[in-house]
Amino acid sequence: MDQVNTLFVGKVVHHFDQLPSTNDHAWHLLEQGRPPEGTAVRTDYQTAGKGQRGNVWEVLPGLNLTLSVIFYPHFLSAARPFLLSQMTALAVRDTVVLHLPPHVGVHVKWPNDVLLAGKKVAGILIRNMLSSSKIQASVVGIGLNVNQLDFPPHLARATSLAAATGHDLDLDELCHDLYRQLEQRYLQLKSGQEARIRRDYLSALYGYQERRRFRTPEGEVFDGLIAGVRENGRLIIDTPMGRRYFDLKEVAFA
Repeated sequence: MDQVNTLFVGKVVHHFDQLPSTNDHAWHLLEQGRPPEGTAVRTDYQTAGKGQRGNVWEVLPGLNLTLSVIFYPHFLSAARPFLLSQMTALAVRDTVVLHLPPHVGVHVKWPNDVLLAGKKVAGILIRNMLSSSKIQASVVGIGLNVNQLDFPPHLARATSLAAATGHDLDLDELCHDLYRQLEQRYLQLKSGQEARIRRDYLSALYGYQERRRFRTPEGEVFDGLIAGVRENGRLIIDTPMGRRYFDLKEVAFA
């Protein structure tokens, strides 16, 4: 069991040398019983990890952080799961910022990728268990590129903390920092500080209030300005033709 200075996140850790998916394993733990809140599943090498939009999360063994944490956010309605996404993205960003010089830009790319100097350093995948219009349990999966320097050609826009700092980082130390930041943001959410979470998310949002070019899966390309994000997670873009709203997979930066 890893020793970490938190109240509950990371106090119980299931650590594996290799695992197909930390999210799947954490979900299996939920199906078998009720693990303590903050239970983490971590692996040194994930062989079948998934990202947003059905993508595969590819990492090399022993160089990065791949983990999932179980939460019981009964205080959130099933209609507002995006708050968990915002909270997690901010916690990952907070962790990355701790290990970088102040001039390096770290942003959240809608909905919850974390960018370091414009390249993807972390991805998040959340699975929720719903009951009686509430979120009964959540598995928060995080993949953070740490010491990997070489990425395949189709991941040309990926980066890592080591690439940005010029040196390797201690994975256990970084993991403990991540547990602390997750707990801090989760407790903010639990104590009703939703406005703060939304405000911090917008302040970190990549392209917020900036004119950019976008494209849809149908091939439409248009200019617009990200005006915000709705409570349900839909991206708000102001265009010359008016305000438009987009769900996941419906728009991307061109």
